[in-house]
Amino acid sequence: MSLDTVKNATETPDASQPWKELGLKEDEYARIREILGRRPTGAELAMYSVMWSEHCSYKSSKVHLKQFGEKAPENDAMLVGIGENAGVVDVGQGYAVTFKVESHNHPSYIEPYQGAATGVGGIVRDILAMGARPVAVVDPLRFGAADHPDTKRVLPGVVAGIGGYGNCLGLPNIGGEVVFDACYQGNPLVNAGCIGVMKHEDIHLAKASGPGNKVILYGARTGGDGIGGGSV
Repeated sequence: MSLDTVKNATETPDASQPWKELGLKEDEYARIREILGRRPTGAELAMYSVMWSEHCSYKSSKVHLKQFGEKAPENDAMLVGIGENAGVVDVGQGYAVTFKVESHNHPSYIEPYQGAATGVGGIVRDILAMGARPVAVVDPLRFGAADHPDTKRVLPGVVAGIGGYGNCLGLPNIGGEVVFDACYQGNPLVNAGCIGVMKHEDIHLAKASGPGNKVILYGARTGGDGIGGGSV
C-alpha cells in the first residue's frame, strides 16, 4: 500500500475520500480543501475528523458552553476563567486552587480501559498545565443495570482504567461513587475531576508566542484503533 503523501494529494485532487464515514459534513470537507488549497491526505483527513469532532471541538454545544464566560459576573477571586485548561480561584495568602472536571462517556463504552484512563489523565494533565500540583481526584460513575451482561464488560475495564492511571499518581480519591440504572445502558457516565494547588506566580496559560518553542508529545503509542481512538 502506497502512502498518501502531500505530493500524491496534489496530483490526485478528485480521489474519493471517506470524509462522511469519519463524521465530517460536506461543507466541512470543502472547508478543509479550501484551507489546504488541495484535498487532504488520508492522515490529514483523519486528524481533521478528530479535531473537528464533537468530542474535541464541541461544535454543537460550544454555542451554549461559551455563555459560562460571557455571563460570568465580575469577581476578583477568579484569576483564570473559561478558555484555559482549567479555572483558577484565589484562596488568599498568595495561593490559588484550580479545578477541572471531564467526562469520557462513550469512549469508555467503546474501549473501557483506555477511555477511562485517558479521562483521568486528561484532567490531571490540565491541572499540571496550569502550573499547579494535583492534590486530589474524584470519579462519580454511572453504569447500566447491574445484572446486564454488557455492564459486566464495561465496569471492570473502567475501574481498571481509572486505577491504572489515577492510583499510580498517589492522589487520594475524595469523591468516588457508583450508580447503576438501565438508562445508562450503552452509554455510561465516566466523570473525572481533579483539584490542584499553586502560588499565584506559578500560573501558566495556554499560550505561546515567538519562535523557538518546542512541542513535546509523550504517552502510549497509538494502538490498533488508530489516531481516532481513545488512546491518542
